[in-house]
Amino acid sequence: MIELNLSQVERVEEIFRNTPQQVPKVISRAINRAAHVGRAQATRSVREKYNIKHRDVTSTIKVRTASPANLTANIRSSGAPMKLMKFRVSPNSPKKAKQVTVGVKKGSRKKIKGAFVAGMNSGHVNVFTRVSKPRLPIRGHYGPSVPQMIGNESVVSVVESKTYQELDGRLEHEIERLLRG
Repeated sequence: MIELNLSQVERVEEIFRNTPQQVPKVISRAINRAAHVGRAQATRSVREKYNIKHRDVTSTIKVRTASPANLTANIRSSGAPMKLMKFRVSPNSPKKAKQVTVGVKKGSRKKIKGAFVAGMNSGHVNVFTRVSKPRLPIRGHYGPSVPQMIGNESVVSVVESKTYQELDGRLEHEIERLLRG
């Protein structure tokens, strides 16, 4: 959770003591920019660690922006575990008698014993294994969800530090912007 400290708020209030209605505007603009930078940094950090497309990460992240009346912003990611085909899979299309290797994290590929890539009639393509000896049933394999990836400690620490930096810089920028007119 990213928070403004009291000294920053008091400083803004002191600068705009003649026009106190400007204080919430300045703070909300700075918070919103920091939240959007946090979303971008989360996406960037996840993509540095995992073999996943940019679109697959950003589609799960929603930013709820601050307003002068409500000075809180929210970055939220929600989603289900992702099918393994969204990561680096070889072969990436259905082929006969091919050993399947999967790279969920960058720099690591693992073989999945007895796995195969198959397409269903609905168009769903994924990595499957047989549950028992007969042809059916088969079970699909899934990797981590985007919220799990974002919740990784190293990703969280990078996002928080970048967001704090942006919030401080943006607060200064918004103050300068209003003072210059």
